[in-house]
Amino acid sequence: MDSGRAASKLCPREGALIDGFNFAFSLFAIILGLSLVEVLTGFARALKRRRVVHLGWLTPMLAIFVMLDLTGFWEAGWGSRRFVSPQYGILVIGLLVSGLYYLAASLVFPSEFGERADFDAHYRQHRRQVMGAIFICDAIEMGPVLILRASEIPARVWFENALQFSAILTCIATRNKRANIAALAVLIAIYLYTAVMSFVTPPPL
Repeated sequence: MDSGRAASKLCPREGALIDGFNFAFSLFAIILGLSLVEVLTGFARALKRRRVVHLGWLTPMLAIFVMLDLTGFWEAGWGSRRFVSPQYGILVIGLLVSGLYYLAASLVFPSEFGERADFDAHYRQHRRQVMGAIFICDAIEMGPVLILRASEIPARVWFENALQFSAILTCIATRNKRANIAALAVLIAIYLYTAVMSFVTPPPL
């Protein structure tokens, strides 16, 4: 039986299961998953050799932040399932964001490192590329919401977003180690606070 006839015999219920959101998000979910794998693999390799390399604080904190931010985008994608349709423009935006996340994730840890590797030096060398990509992804995610629903957004959300973008810009702008650690700590704390609050006041289904 040819594919056209097979497709025509699908019952309405089976066809309805393949909705627009699943179609649009399936490819990008794979790329986002690979981004998480990229960071986790680098983390595992670094921890195995932590006794012979200078791991420091900057790169591990950056890895934690990237994974939390990526998970936040994944959650935001699920929240938009009622409004997303598989239009070409939406697919291009999804490709841009998921691609930037993968590029950022691939730069968090060095692809190769010897016994005297300095992860703080690697962070200083690549922080702008990683944080710049994350900044663009977060702006694409939050910008339309903040603009279209500005009057409905609580002051707390405005404050959290201002704090988050300020901390990201701090990491991009300065090479100072303490300033970067403080900014990364703020970013991680924002996401951990959001995670706790999701249990206290869960969003509607």
